[in-house]
Amino acid sequence: MHSAPISEDPAPASPPQSFHIYPASLAQRRLWFLDQLQAPTSAYNVYVDLWLHGVLDVTILQSSIEEIVRRHETLRTTFAFENGELFQRVAPPFPLGLPVTDFAHFSDPYPPAFELAKREAETPFDLSAGPLFRSRLMRIKANEHVLLCTMHHTITDAWSLQTFTKELASLYKALSTGTKAELPDLAIQYGDFSEWQHQMLRTEKAQKQLLYWKTALEGAPPILELPQDNPRPAEQTLQGSSQTYSVPSEVMSAVLALAAQYQVTPFMYLLAAFKVFLYRLSGQPDVLVGVPAAGRSEVETEALIGLFVETVVLRDDLSGNPRFLNLLPRVRQTTLDALANADIPFEKVVATLSLERDLSCNPIFQVMFSVIQSAIRSHSFGELSVFPYIVNSSTSILDLFATFVEDSDHRWFLQIDFNTALFRVERIARMVDDFISLLRQITRNPEIHIDDIRLSCAPPLAIGAIQPTKNGRGIQPSNRTRLPGNAAQQSPASQAQTEQELLTEIWKDVLGLKQISVRENFFDLGGHSLMAAHLTDRIKEVTGRTIPVSTIFRAPTIESLAAFLSDNPSSKPDPMLMQLRHGKSEVPLFAIAAPGVESLGYALLAHHLGEDDRIYKLQGPGPVVQGRPFDMEEIQGWAKEYVNAIRTVQSAGPFCFAAMCDGVLIAQEMILQLESAGEEVGFFAIFDTWVLENSQIPALWAIDYYVDRMRRIRQLPVRQQFATMQRVLKRLVGQKRPRTPWGQAYWPGENFVEPTFRAPVLLFKRPRQPYFYVSDPEMGWSARSRGGVEVCEVHCGHYDFLRQPHVSIVAQKLSARIRKIGEKSRTTTLPYPEIHLEPAVASEIVNPQFQ
Repeated sequence: MHSAPISEDPAPASPPQSFHIYPASLAQRRLWFLDQLQAPTSAYNVYVDLWLHGVLDVTILQSSIEEIVRRHETLRTTFAFENGELFQRVAPPFPLGLPVTDFAHFSDPYPPAFELAKREAETPFDLSAGPLFRSRLMRIKANEHVLLCTMHHTITDAWSLQTFTKELASLYKALSTGTKAELPDLAIQYGDFSEWQHQMLRTEKAQKQLLYWKTALEGAPPILELPQDNPRPAEQTLQGSSQTYSVPSEVMSAVLALAAQYQVTPFMYLLAAFKVFLYRLSGQPDVLVGVPAAGRSEVETEALIGLFVETVVLRDDLSGNPRFLNLLPRVRQTTLDALANADIPFEKVVATLSLERDLSCNPIFQVMFSVIQSAIRSHSFGELSVFPYIVNSSTSILDLFATFVEDSDHRWFLQIDFNTALFRVERIARMVDDFISLLRQITRNPEIHIDDIRLSCAPPLAIGAIQPTKNGRGIQPSNRTRLPGNAAQQSPASQAQTEQELLTEIWKDVLGLKQISVRENFFDLGGHSLMAAHLTDRIKEVTGRTIPVSTIFRAPTIESLAAFLSDNPSSKPDPMLMQLRHGKSEVPLFAIAAPGVESLGYALLAHHLGEDDRIYKLQGPGPVVQGRPFDMEEIQGWAKEYVNAIRTVQSAGPFCFAAMCDGVLIAQEMILQLESAGEEVGFFAIFDTWVLENSQIPALWAIDYYVDRMRRIRQLPVRQQFATMQRVLKRLVGQKRPRTPWGQAYWPGENFVEPTFRAPVLLFKRPRQPYFYVSDPEMGWSARSRGGVEVCEVHCGHYDFLRQPHVSIVAQKLSARIRKIGEKSRTTTLPYPEIHLEPAVASEIVNPQFQ
């Protein structure tokens, strides 16, 4: 491997000698002030990075970028502060050049390319020297490039990024084919808009809008207090992170349909849901949310690149436990009123309210919400294909910013930017799960009262048991903590009926449904792991009895759960081998889980398998210390116990296995033990897990590991932080130390001989892995399996393979494989049948695109 990339940086262009001068817009003034206050910072960097596949003409690409810079003065703008005034300085067009960094000579170019892209995104701008736009091309392979385009927020916004990518594609195609690009003429430039804005602020219209905002925001609470992991620092740190989650297609379909039915936009519907979510998390009914408005009220501004976006603050009162359906028109009116008064820059509103300056948080609001389309609206780029190249932000100027993004293929994602000084990523993930659950509940029952929506991470509205209400609207807190007092005098049949009625009300409450049959399956009704945990919590509140979440494995209906509870299972530990589906197939599927790991997803998988399929879950008793992987001796021990357990229900092969994460290590060891005993393994299904011993993976793993370690260290008291860092430094400067047992389990060292097995691998994976799209599409398993690796790409997050809607696709593939193994085991003695994936559902099995 080469130690450094090859850079082909052109000589820097001569700086321009003359400038056009314009007043800075009010939004530019605020960002300039914040930059001066917090500099140097990359918190206000905006970037659009394009992954280009095909034969690229670098000269034409550079000419296309330079033409965009010529067209739009903002891309040639810097700032000067003179005599107490801030001015824009627009340089005349001059060649910028396009630096090229070549990683094609690397054996694995993706990690260093990603690191360079991250450095580009995180390098601050000098607003006085400029330029405030920069671009760089990374050559990954001969026909694979990444174009990095970074700008400061003072000269661009989200609308502008779409304009930039659209013009770039049009210019590249035109120059490649010798035709003329169809670009709109620019009647004005951003400096003209800035001058108009200053004139507008002196009009009567502006004064009326200022009065509106002063009235609308008077007396608002200064801070929205959300549950957080750390106390708020005295000053904003701007430390942040960005996480993107897929939104289930059936949820968004229901949202879009109901928005049309109730005559609101999808934005208004989602905003109302988000406000309910914030109210339930904070307990504050007076909810203020910042929303970006395009700020392009004049047609001449629509084709410009520049900072036009304005922030409007939408304030709604959610007190009184309204129905969600009644809340919608309120949010609609609030939105329309705000947009009718959106000509006033947010900076002017803040100044008018004369707020006391608080360096710990953003003034007026700390949470933003938006619904946008991705900047790339087409995969066509001349003769090339273009996809987003994702580099997550490491800064955040707000506590929380939730953005629904619709990509060019009409799939929806929820991007959460958050302040890492306040929130841990685990809390954000739980919040997203809860928010999706809220969307499910309000789409199934738009008339639900907002206090009746069940959220696992929201503070409880009341403590105690629950009972049915006469109006059929759900269940309300009561002082009872047990089943009805006359239960002991009831006949067994009457008592069972009472228990079923009470469980029915609990299920309605947790799932947000009006009617449930006692024989309907929890997973058919939209249940998932968080809901199952919440269900068992609610049962404990009512009955005082603690039951494990795995109870829902064994009793997924009200009828079966009532019978299960009557057997007093509270004290019975889960067996190591648990049957999740009772089918007639000769060959069962064994789902392997490491001890102490949440494995409810296997129950959902079992529910979606074929009627004749049998599936067992194998999991040793927990709990495991959080974050501590197993050493090799432990893995071998668990594998031996698991093998002994499966032989109690299947005496001989072919055996079929499925596993994820640490369960993969145990399953692999089981396969090695079985094959060494002459047994056959029909297939090994792996869910999105790398060969961790592969020598190419430690650097990738180390990024995740050390980021997590630093986060944990920062949560310790100062004295413990100091002691921990001392130990780390001693390790770094000390002698080379032997590997720990844990290290031996994952990367056993230079003398490690990679194990191989005959079982074919069925690999379910995301199209793009974290940090970069790795060069090995088989994730290292082709070196392990002599039976071959079949890849099934599912567009979902790492933890979503065993959740709806993706789990049904996974189950379909596994069920087909199980049937083939069973058929061949009856008709042939060949040890390893071929595995061929069936055609995938088009909306879920995709090429690498939007991460």
